[in-house]
Amino acid sequence: MKFALSALLIFAHFVYTFYLWLVDQTEFGRLDPLRDGSTDAHAKYRLSKTPNHLVVSVCQEEVSYEYLVKMLAWALFLDVPIISFYHNENGISPEQLFFMFRDQYGSLLTKVDWGLEFDDDIKFESKKCINGYKWEPRIEVNVLTAQHSKLQLVNALRAVCTTDEEFSDTLVETAINKTFPMVEPDLVIICGKSRTTFGLLPWHTRVTEFFTLNTHYNVTFSKFYNLLEQYSKHEQRFGK
Repeated sequence: MKFALSALLIFAHFVYTFYLWLVDQTEFGRLDPLRDGSTDAHAKYRLSKTPNHLVVSVCQEEVSYEYLVKMLAWALFLDVPIISFYHNENGISPEQLFFMFRDQYGSLLTKVDWGLEFDDDIKFESKKCINGYKWEPRIEVNVLTAQHSKLQLVNALRAVCTTDEEFSDTLVETAINKTFPMVEPDLVIICGKSRTTFGLLPWHTRVTEFFTLNTHYNVTFSKFYNLLEQYSKHEQRFGK
């Protein structure tokens, strides 16, 4: 009896895995609304709630810039104001990320604000590429590393130790916000099999939702959209 039940469960798992693979091979699985000429694409994928700051963590894999820029473009399409890409060992090159985006989605450069870790040369190159068009950024892009978390803590402690104010939680929080003024992530997508933060901004992720994606390789719009749709249906309790 136990053997038959185990065999049935294994078969059910196989069928479900095959179904997911089949979905990925369909037009819906390969859909990219930015390359879809449909005029109602934006309304079709409207979410009731989107993260104000989305972080994509790729610490467990070698970075594929092709798929990072796809997620950046999709986040822009879905009206996410801030997206950050995180690798705990400086595994993401801001230059490669920018040039891949320029080559793949050059028409969207007018909508992008290149933020943390993107130097003046990249920002100047971006402005050259949109010469003649109005720059109206709708999304900010950042590259984060573990160093940001360490520097944040060190600088905050220095600020607290040199002040004459009475020590309190408010003092610490104020010092952290001044030394690293970044919007707290609402959602972190961890790419890989291990569910760990790898030191991602510990002071900024107190009430952050963490979802997982097996890999960012060959990620489809449907998978990305489903994660954000799942987030939109969650009620964040903020410690209540």
